[in-house]
This record gives sequence, structure tokens and C-alpha cells, in this order.
Amino acid sequence: MVQNHPDSVDQILAEITGLWSGAPSNRRSPFHTPIVCTVKDASPSPRVMVLRDASDDGMNFRFHTDARSPKAIEIGTQGPIAVLGYDPDLRIQLTVRGIGRIVRVGAYAETAWEGSALSSRRCYLAAHPPGTPVTEPISGLPDHLLDRSPTEVESQDGRMNFAVLLVEAQELEWLKLTSCGNKRALFRRDGDQWAGQWITP
Repeated sequence: MVQNHPDSVDQILAEITGLWSGAPSNRRSPFHTPIVCTVKDASPSPRVMVLRDASDDGMNFRFHTDARSPKAIEIGTQGPIAVLGYDPDLRIQLTVRGIGRIVRVGAYAETAWEGSALSSRRCYLAAHPPGTPVTEPISGLPDHLLDRSPTEVESQDGRMNFAVLLVEAQELEWLKLTSCGNKRALFRRDGDQWAGQWITP
């Protein structure tokens, strides 16, 4: 599929924010499940996550995670983070760089939990933290939940393991791949505004 790329950085910014903000509700969007990269022992630590929310201005992103997971520990109250998505049809790569923080309690986390499907809550009912060594491949889930979602009551046991990962974007990057020459733009946050410029691909 051939797509024309925008001619100005303002158009690029509108495209970036539109692609990200539309992704949480569109399971078919490649940006619905981007790669989220944290830092573990000074090394990159990437994984695919489901994007739960993205603000219209491209400044805030929300993911859900197990509070016991290594990434939650790596991030803590504040940690460097990057989010990467690629649409092969549009041939557009989007990168977000910013600060992540883990939120386990309070109204924001509670609202996110209440809005989660029971099938999603099942993930937080594993008996052991993600990454725990085991002697054989297991899901970690209770046997009685291997083939069904928990009830509302059953799901509440997972609330203590549920956390929200909030990403406050500091940079947005856009890369368009074309056979006649790639195009790339970078936006840096200045308060509640974005300052953009073209950069060499």
C-alpha cells in the first residue's frame, strides 16, 4: 500500500497522536500492542504490551502490568522507558521516549481495575510472580481457571497484584519508510507543547 506522507511537522504530529490515541480501542492496529522497553541492570529489557489508553495530545500512555513483575520493579516510582510500534501497511515506525511510573493504589489504579475485563484479570491470579523459576512449563494460573475466566468475586484476589504503568512522553519520533527515501521527524516536549523538527533518517 502506497501512502503519501505529510509535508509539515504539524501534520506529522497530528498523524502520530492520531495513530496512538486510536490504537487502544482498535485491536487490529499494530500500535495496539507495541514493544515497551525498560532498563534492567543497564541493559535494554523489551516486551510486547497492550496499550490501554493514550491521550489525544500524545503525552500520556497507560498499560497494565503485574505489580510483582520485573518491569514493575525496574520502573518503580520513576524510570526511563521507550515504546515502539510499527505499521507494515503504512510503513510508519513510531517511537515514544519518556518516564514510566508504577501506580498500584488510589483512584486511578482502582478505575483501571474496575474497567478491566474478567478475562484480563485472570492474569493477576497467578500464584507466583512473573519470572519465577519453575521445573516445567506452566501458566501459573490456578487449575480451576485454566479454561475459563474468573467470576467477579474470584477476580478480586488478583487486585493486589494489579498495577498501572503510566508513561509520560518526553519525545515522539516518526519514521516513514519509502523506496524513494525515508523521512523522519522528532518532537521534544516543552511543557504542554511539542516542538518538532525534521531529522535525518
